[in-house]
Amino acid sequence: MRITSARTAHSLIALTALCAGALAAPAWPRSGDAAAQVLREAYKGPGETLPPVARFEAAKSGKAFIIEQRRQGILLFRYVHAREVFALHRVPGPRGDIMLKNDQGAVMVRMSRVGGPVLFPGRGSPGIPAWRSGSAAPLARQVFHLEDLRGALTSIASDIATAIGHDVTISATGARERSAWLYADTAMNVRSAITRLVRTSGRSKRVLPPLKVIRLADAPKQALTLQDGVLQIDLVSADGFAGRPSSLRLAGFLSGKSRRADRK
Repeated sequence: MRITSARTAHSLIALTALCAGALAAPAWPRSGDAAAQVLREAYKGPGETLPPVARFEAAKSGKAFIIEQRRQGILLFRYVHAREVFALHRVPGPRGDIMLKNDQGAVMVRMSRVGGPVLFPGRGSPGIPAWRSGSAAPLARQVFHLEDLRGALTSIASDIATAIGHDVTISATGARERSAWLYADTAMNVRSAITRLVRTSGRSKRVLPPLKVIRLADAPKQALTLQDGVLQIDLVSADGFAGRPSSLRLAGFLSGKSRRADRK
């Protein structure tokens, strides 16, 4: 079934509905994994039961954050008072430490057996010591229905059009009842990236390229392409949060650091 809205001042949204698909369920890494052992020890206090989701506090910064373990070395990260969820990959570091990197390749958290976690809130940050302050609720997907996607994308397209000063088209192909939330979440990441670039363009000298169309589509692997004003975002819906680009990756891509970015 193909659903198409009427043209508005800011957006045209086309949705293709397919049958529902399954999402990966959360799970701890294998206990024999050396990196998993470091993470477990960084999470766990003396005599405590290891929580699958934990809240951390960062010293003198007010930046509380949550980390949730996922399959295949993926961890989910979110600041307590923020919307966006980052999918972090485990990368071995010096002295047995584990670096948790985002999809831009930047370290957001360092986990170690000695000294506990260290938060890196931005590139160039010297790192802020953190400690586990308790358990937390899982970073679950939003409760979102396919029938609500058109309205959500219309609102997001309107916000983007206001930010860049001209009309923009958003389309979503391959959206399913169980993946509609990921399309909306991705569109919100696009909005965050564009508004950030517009807001900082004066001091950073980054120029947002001409943007007329934003296309979201389910695909076998992640990819970003930009050509003739068309931003193509390929998602891997089965991977959940890890199957779409973060706002940081989108901002880096749109600012000209790369005009093509693929993810296996």
